[in-house]
Amino acid sequence: MTDELRIHWTLHEIDEEAAVHEAERAKLPAQRQALAARIATERARLEAHDARLAKAVVRRRELEREIASLEAEERRFRAQLDVVTNQQQFTAVQHEIAGVAGRRSDRETEALTNMDEEERAAAARPALADALARAEHDGAAAGARLDAEETRLVAAIAALDGRRAEAAAALEKGSRARYERLRGLRGGRAVGAIRREACGGCGIGLSPRALQEARKREALLTCDACGRLLLLPPEGHPES
Repeated sequence: MTDELRIHWTLHEIDEEAAVHEAERAKLPAQRQALAARIATERARLEAHDARLAKAVVRRRELEREIASLEAEERRFRAQLDVVTNQQQFTAVQHEIAGVAGRRSDRETEALTNMDEEERAAAARPALADALARAEHDGAAAGARLDAEETRLVAAIAALDGRRAEAAAALEKGSRARYERLRGLRGGRAVGAIRREACGGCGIGLSPRALQEARKREALLTCDACGRLLLLPPEGHPES
């Protein structure tokens, strides 16, 4: 294998390792979003629960005021029974008392139902608050791990960038420019190792003549499909 091919193989290995790290790093935002989504879901559940509880409290107080008002109105009507002067007036007041008492009874029934719902909601709140606290705690711990993982990946990628620059500097100017151009066009992978008689980048098979030339390990080949530079691994390499 020529020196130029060895350098390109070194660049291939660096780029493959970098691509793995970049792929791992690319997964981190989605993992952070999943953590944030869990917290947002639990917070929304608690906030919706608190809103229902607050609404129940407001309604209970409204009912208490209405019941007190109806009780006062009923007392006024009952007081009138002592001063009416005829049966017709007596019947009319009794009718008013019955109407007020009926409305009061309806409000009292609703108040009891509302109080039951309020008590159930108050009893359920701690579990929802605990779920949010757990999500926030787990999210903070997982977020710290993701931050540490990203720091590790960034450092690894930076180290590979340094190795790549050093290796590429050993190439002739035209070869280096071609490599950099292809790397930019092909997602960071300018060189494809030939695997199973096909381009390791796009998977398109090579012709028998191209494979024969590749086995000489004297010159780079170019994939007709994706344009990547192609070469067989060095002799003795596990992939050869």
